[in-house]
Amino acid sequence: MPSSFDTLGDVMSLSCADYYKKLHYACGEVLTASFAADTAGLHASSHSFVSDLEQWYGLLKDRPEGPILKAALAEYQFALLAVVQGQYRQAFMALRLSFELLMGTSYLSANEFQLRQWLRGERDLVWSALIDAESGVLSKQFVKAFYEELAEEAPQYRAMGQEVYRECSEYVHGNALTHTSLDGKVSFQQKVFDAWHDKAKTIRLVSSFALCARYLYLTDSTNRSKLETVLIDNLGHMPAVRRILGAPVEESNV
Repeated sequence: MPSSFDTLGDVMSLSCADYYKKLHYACGEVLTASFAADTAGLHASSHSFVSDLEQWYGLLKDRPEGPILKAALAEYQFALLAVVQGQYRQAFMALRLSFELLMGTSYLSANEFQLRQWLRGERDLVWSALIDAESGVLSKQFVKAFYEELAEEAPQYRAMGQEVYRECSEYVHGNALTHTSLDGKVSFQQKVFDAWHDKAKTIRLVSSFALCARYLYLTDSTNRSKLETVLIDNLGHMPAVRRILGAPVEESNV
């Protein structure tokens, strides 16, 4: 296990350049430790979502909301880099921002005026609006408008989205317990590493549902075939998704 780097204790004893060189080296040691300890392949699973989002971006890049999805993809990649280097609070912050942007992609796509305001820097994404029970991207009404067969599934994904956003926000707002787990040192921490990937898994699932609910009916058969692997991996348990993709559906005995 590599030695940790105390971001407070080493400030005064080093020159500015040497301080950051040492910090960079410590991050590299944590990266090595992260992959050595990741016997379950958590980082590879989380990294696979980059490819999923690239598939979605290829489909949506020419739409007005394409830049939002591109920004979400970039933030998710920054989050992956941060978590594997031991920059855990920053990893949770970037993961939360990526989630906001992913939800914002679908939400603003349905309101061109608000979308154009966002693109001009005149409007913020507001989480309470994105997750609103009546009009948010994971509300029954929103999902029903674009993919009626998934409308009844929306509430459970909304609940999951609310909870994982709250959990990431604890790190963003610096809640007391996060200071206990993050002690100001750059070092590998298995529990925090695992917790990040657990939240990333939930965000992948919720985001995949939101993108599928908003856009799948807009795609032709060629583009659906490009998304098939992505959708089956994340949402293959849903008969409605399997049917639209032409995948086998297990018949219920009820």
